[in-house]
Amino acid sequence: MAFYQSISAYYDLIFPVDPQGLAFIGSGLKPGSRILDIACGTGGYSIALAEQGHRVTGIDLDRAMIEAARGKVPDSSAAPDFRVMDMLSMRERLEPGFDRIFCIGNSLVHLQTDDQIGQLLADCHAMLAAGGTLILQIINYDRILAEGLTGLPTLRHEAAAVEFARRYELDPAGRVVIFRTELRLGGEGERRVIRNEIPLRILEAGQLRELVRTAGFAVVELFGGFDRRPFSLSSLPLILRAERG
Repeated sequence: MAFYQSISAYYDLIFPVDPQGLAFIGSGLKPGSRILDIACGTGGYSIALAEQGHRVTGIDLDRAMIEAARGKVPDSSAAPDFRVMDMLSMRERLEPGFDRIFCIGNSLVHLQTDDQIGQLLADCHAMLAAGGTLILQIINYDRILAEGLTGLPTLRHEAAAVEFARRYELDPAGRVVIFRTELRLGGEGERRVIRNEIPLRILEAGQLRELVRTAGFAVVELFGGFDRRPFSLSSLPLILRAERG
C-alpha cells in the first residue's frame, strides 16, 4: 500500500515500541508461546516478543514494511517469521494453534466492511489454540463521533526532526473516516512533506464487542489504555482482549 511505503523508512521514529503495550501483549504467556502479529509494520513488537523466547509470526500487506522488519534481525531460528500477507488470507496460509494473536495500531479498521472484520475475527478464533487470546487496539470511535474530533495528536521525534500530523474527515453516514496525514521531515527552511490519505472504517465499541462475540469468543474485556485503565467515552484508544473458550 502506497500509504505505508512512503513512511516505512520513518516508521520506528513515529511509532516506537510502547513498553506498556509490549507488557500487555505478553502478559500471562508461557515461554515459547506461539504469537501472531497482524499488520506488524516494521516488526518492533514481534522482535521484542521473540527476544523474550516466544515463537512469533508477523504479517503485513506492505512489502516495504516486511523488508524493513527482516533487515532488523539476524538470520536465525529465533527471529520472527515475517511474511507479506493480506490479513484476510492468513487462515489459508498459516498453521493454526496460536496462543496469542494481536492486531494493534488501529490496523483493524483498514478493513472496509463489517463482513470483512467479522471474517477476520472468525479466522482469529479458528487459528487460536483453546484458551488462546486475541488483543485488538483501535481508536475510540465513540469519542471521535461524540466530540466531532477532526484529528489526533501530532507525533514528534525531535532529535530526527520528524513530525507526523494526523487529521480526520468524518463521514458518519458512510461509516468512514478519511485519514489524512502529513509526514514532515527536516527543520524550517529545508522541510519536506509527504502527504497521504486512506479511508478507515468507523467501528464503535458496541459494534466491535458484538462482532467479537459473534466470532465465538467467550470472554471479552475492554480497556482505555495498555495500563488497563477502564474503557470510557473519554478514552482515546480502545483495547479489546478476548479469550477463546
